[in-house]
Amino acid sequence: MNNSKKKYKSVIANPDSSCIEIKQSPRLRRRLLRRSFVNPRNGISLLTLLYVSLFLCDVVAAQVPQPNPTFFTSDSVLVFIPFSDISGFNGKWNIGIDVPRYLSAYSKERFRVGVVSPLSVRQFAVEKFIDTTRLKNLSTLRIIAEHYHVRYIVSAEVEEFSIGRFVVSDVQLAGYEAFAATVKVNFVLYDAARFTTSREAIIYEGTAEGTVKDRSLGITLWGKRTDRTNQYFMLDDVTFGGEMFNQSILGEALLKCADDLGLKLERAIPSLVTKSVVLSSSVIIDTTVTDSTFTLKRKLINGEIVIVDDSEVFINLGSADGISVGDVLPVYGGAKEITDPKTGELLGSRDEKIGEVQVIEIRAEHLCLTSVVSGKGKLFIKQRVRKVIVR
Repeated sequence: MNNSKKKYKSVIANPDSSCIEIKQSPRLRRRLLRRSFVNPRNGISLLTLLYVSLFLCDVVAAQVPQPNPTFFTSDSVLVFIPFSDISGFNGKWNIGIDVPRYLSAYSKERFRVGVVSPLSVRQFAVEKFIDTTRLKNLSTLRIIAEHYHVRYIVSAEVEEFSIGRFVVSDVQLAGYEAFAATVKVNFVLYDAARFTTSREAIIYEGTAEGTVKDRSLGITLWGKRTDRTNQYFMLDDVTFGGEMFNQSILGEALLKCADDLGLKLERAIPSLVTKSVVLSSSVIIDTTVTDSTFTLKRKLINGEIVIVDDSEVFINLGSADGISVGDVLPVYGGAKEITDPKTGELLGSRDEKIGEVQVIEIRAEHLCLTSVVSGKGKLFIKQRVRKVIVR
């Protein structure tokens, strides 16, 4: 810039970059405006040298803004922003809002932590005149994190949300029919404590998917519809996430998708399952919108390790306990005490996660074979395993 008054005054304009802040007195600025910086005979004037010495002594290195460690009152609070919908679904539901609504309600029940609904985020964006098409921008995510005091933000696109009906023979007289449904979302998990660049803020990228196929073919006689057929044709009249929706094949697929997402969130955010989270009274959770549509309930299924054989582990949970092939279960050692840092008083205890096992074969109603996913060499008989079921 040609104006010397602006040339030597640096202001922090970009919070993501380092810069120098220069302090100068008004009197010195006026004197500089009246005199030349360069002496024609002697080159650099004494006044210029004096000025350089003065401002070098007065330079203050500005710190790059970093999240305040005490700002995030809980390391395990989530916020779901509205999703993008590229599924091509043409029903009456708003998939970009309804799917993250369901997933946020599921996560809140599964992890028992504060979770902000996309309804709240959308209303906040409207109130603050934030363009809802720019919710995935890093600057907007930062505003959302600061407003709700959250650390982890879930953004996603719904790639598939579909239900199919397959008919064989003349269904008006007699025939067979089958159904299949798939819900698939590609999600990104951001850590607000790492908002320096977009790539550093992303701590997990992945896909959560649920597919259900009705293998028991329905038999239709003289045009009489099966229960699945009635569900199929009545979906547009069903409340998204309600009891009838959850009983439909599409609801079952969405629940499987939520289970898959929950497992991947646990791996990305270990504190979700390794410690009890106590929310501060300053945490803002759904103060603008109350979403009471969903009636999901959390149930814990506890078991123990009964046999350890190198990388294979038998546990006393099976088909009667709701265990399925492919389930990944955390393994917990002894409880760890929690004490008050100020008084030393014992407040309680928390489970210490030491590994994970994956179910590879169901052997009986209360017995299954698993393989060690993590914690090999640390797993022993009588250590506890747990499955969280949200239904």
